Amino acid sequence: MLTTLTRYLLKEQLIPLSICFLGLSLILITGRLLQLTRYLFVSSVNLWDFAELMGFAMPKLIIYAFPMATLIGILLALLRLNSDSELIALRAAGIGFAQLFPAIFLVASLATLLSFCNSIYLLPQANTSFQNKLKSIGRISIPAILTEGTFIDLIPNLVFFFDSVKTTELTVKGILVQDQRQPDIRIVIIAESAQIAYQKDFSHIIFKIRNGIITRIPDNLKEAQAITFKTYELSLALDEIFGSLSTGSKGRKEMNLTELYRASYGDQKKADPRFALEFHNRLALPMSCLFLGLAGAPLGALFRQRSRLTGITLGILIFLAYYLGLSAGRGLGENRLVSPLTAMWTPNLCTAFLAAYLWIKINREAPFGPVILWTRILRRFPRIRDFFFRRTTRTR
Repeated sequence: MLTTLTRYLLKEQLIPLSICFLGLSLILITGRLLQLTRYLFVSSVNLWDFAELMGFAMPKLIIYAFPMATLIGILLALLRLNSDSELIALRAAGIGFAQLFPAIFLVASLATLLSFCNSIYLLPQANTSFQNKLKSIGRISIPAILTEGTFIDLIPNLVFFFDSVKTTELTVKGILVQDQRQPDIRIVIIAESAQIAYQKDFSHIIFKIRNGIITRIPDNLKEAQAITFKTYELSLALDEIFGSLSTGSKGRKEMNLTELYRASYGDQKKADPRFALEFHNRLALPMSCLFLGLAGAPLGALFRQRSRLTGITLGILIFLAYYLGLSAGRGLGENRLVSPLTAMWTPNLCTAFLAAYLWIKINREAPFGPVILWTRILRRFPRIRDFFFRRTTRTR
């Protein structure tokens, strides 16, 4: 049975958390929207197809929105309670900060559970549907994937880059092609221009490339070749480009946890670390909601009314540090410098230690080092103090 205090704290946290989640999701969707608009304007895609693409992209976006929304939402709730002296009133009534833990833990656990459901169930299905939709769009109109100034890796084992594209004429200028369809040889084509054509039965697409150079580099680096040409035809089957819409091998983004685990640890000698990184990423990101949420509560209780913006800024910095650690770990893991387990879970471990440290400090009512340092900086530099306090006053 929930106590009156627990119900009150749940309400105080869920409202800002929901607002933060919706706001962050809107920001991420807007960024994704700018990437997907090219499909709307350069092909025969209608608004319904475009809406489907956005819907399928949602689970991938909100998996990053959940952790930050949990941190900032709980932090804002405690900041408000602290600025209105409600925490002081609770202490005067004999209710310590540790007694607020159940309500805070419930909210952080709820966000973690929802994030796990999204990561385990919705994300692989949405990624599969997203790729299938892109393939169907590509079959309708090849120009939909001919974007200039972007590395295009939708085609398995092929990467394209075009300086400029005329979709109406199916011509490109400044073309680069990296061909890795032969596992032991890397082929790179750099050319001045290319004309794109279809075979009569529309089973193949042909790149008629002009004025370029082909570089062939085997893995042993002993028989490298560089050949210049005036004309060269690169023929690709549409089935090879877009694959089957319902069958075929899955990429790691489309795999569920069981498939990722088998691909990661089934054959240790041939295992690609990217599969293991994706496996641990599906688990580590949702779990970060719990640790970041628990870190946000004492952080919000450390700052008084005139330091709201400081607390919010510090919370954002903590999330950025977490995300940078996650990105750095992914890079180290892909280069096999650390294990995927270490790469993806170290930021969570650091966040858990930070949360425990903050809870110990707030329970003992001991001063928090960064807060003391920030206070000294504000005293030393009045302009910074005036800026933050003026901004805080305006937001009240």
